[in-house]
Amino acid sequence: MSGQLLIQLFLNELLDDAHVVNIAGRQRMLSQKLSKTAVLLCRPEVFQADAEYYSQDIIDITNLWSKSHYGLKNGSLTAEKTISVKNSPKIDSMFQRLDPIFGVMYSNARLISQTIQAPSKNKNEVLQKALNHILINERTYLKMMNDIVFEYDLEAQSRVDRTKRIELILFILLFTVLLLEGVLIFRPIANYIRVVIRKLTDSESQLQQINETLVKTNDSLVQTRKELVAATEEKYKFQLAEEKVRSSSLLEGQEVERKRLARELHDGIGQMLTGLRLHSEHLKSFSFSSEKQNRSFEDLQILIGETIEATRMVSFNLAPAVLSDFGIAPAVRILTEQVSKIAGLPIEFSGSKLNRLPEKIEIGLYRITQEAIHNAVKYAEASKIKVQLSAKNGFVTLEIADNGKGFDPSKIKLSAEKRLGGSGIKNMQTRTELLNGKFKIESRAGKGTKLIVELPLD
Repeated sequence: MSGQLLIQLFLNELLDDAHVVNIAGRQRMLSQKLSKTAVLLCRPEVFQADAEYYSQDIIDITNLWSKSHYGLKNGSLTAEKTISVKNSPKIDSMFQRLDPIFGVMYSNARLISQTIQAPSKNKNEVLQKALNHILINERTYLKMMNDIVFEYDLEAQSRVDRTKRIELILFILLFTVLLLEGVLIFRPIANYIRVVIRKLTDSESQLQQINETLVKTNDSLVQTRKELVAATEEKYKFQLAEEKVRSSSLLEGQEVERKRLARELHDGIGQMLTGLRLHSEHLKSFSFSSEKQNRSFEDLQILIGETIEATRMVSFNLAPAVLSDFGIAPAVRILTEQVSKIAGLPIEFSGSKLNRLPEKIEIGLYRITQEAIHNAVKYAEASKIKVQLSAKNGFVTLEIADNGKGFDPSKIKLSAEKRLGGSGIKNMQTRTELLNGKFKIESRAGKGTKLIVELPLD
């Protein structure tokens, strides 16, 4: 029992480590979002209609960014519960080096949010200067924060290895105890039973006494067997819980990596391509010496536009900003429109009025929808797809139906690799189970496929 309690304690610590790594990774995203919002606020002539929304956005982003920074630095984060942050001396020194960069970006972000609301003669100069300070320090902050995230991850991994060693030691102790029980208890009992049987053949008068002894011994064996069965079941449940934690950590890690790649595409290659397009637009003012050069220039502009659109689509598929900004319904609607446009088949979507849901549920629903539509287009050869989102009585339901060739669900394990895209259905089922939901597939050969996912909202 004490060993189980110890393992549970270590699992809670590992869960805190996962939250810390997630929040530390979110700090990088918030710094980029802060820079983006600052740029939008400092260009009122371009984004004047949305200035009031960006003014509130920069305040919210700055507050969350600052709260998470000092929570990580001081060793205590407050989210749904209080999360303890175990900072090593190395991480403390990294935060000390990061503090000046954070301070410059934070103070200038506050300056922008204050200046944008108040009239001033040199308002544009102040905003431009503050924006320059933020942009100059952003890359350094991202690099240093990235190093901190990796250090958190390394230290969390070391604690996982320590937990594995402790679990191995507990297993060895349990095996030793069972072995000693076999040698010191069960073997003597067996010998004693043989002696009693011999006595039964020699003396009928001792029969009653021997029978009573056998009954007591049998009761002891039954009780021992029950205890062994209970211990085995408890160990099996623990293994299932451990596998669930590992799957959850893996999926969270995948989402973090997708968001990082999406940001790099959007903020790196995307910005460079946009700059390239602006330069090409500037070249329109110059005349070309021949019609061939003019056609080549027009082809170049078309290629740049297609490259920008492809980059945006890849970034959206990795981690759509609309999912975190506006919720699952707009994100799924845009996903269906994009797939419909690319695949050339109608996709009907209903559920646009759905309210915001918890972040994990929105991410899970989006990834399941993405995988299901991919299977319908690539493997089911469907000509029509219907996606429906609804929320009722504390549950959110996702239904995806197609008129494709369908399959036999009883043969899904045998045909998964060949017909159903490898581990796609298994991934959808795992995501549903991690969110404590229900996963169901209805399909018949030649009659299409219908996928139903139901998740609790509490």
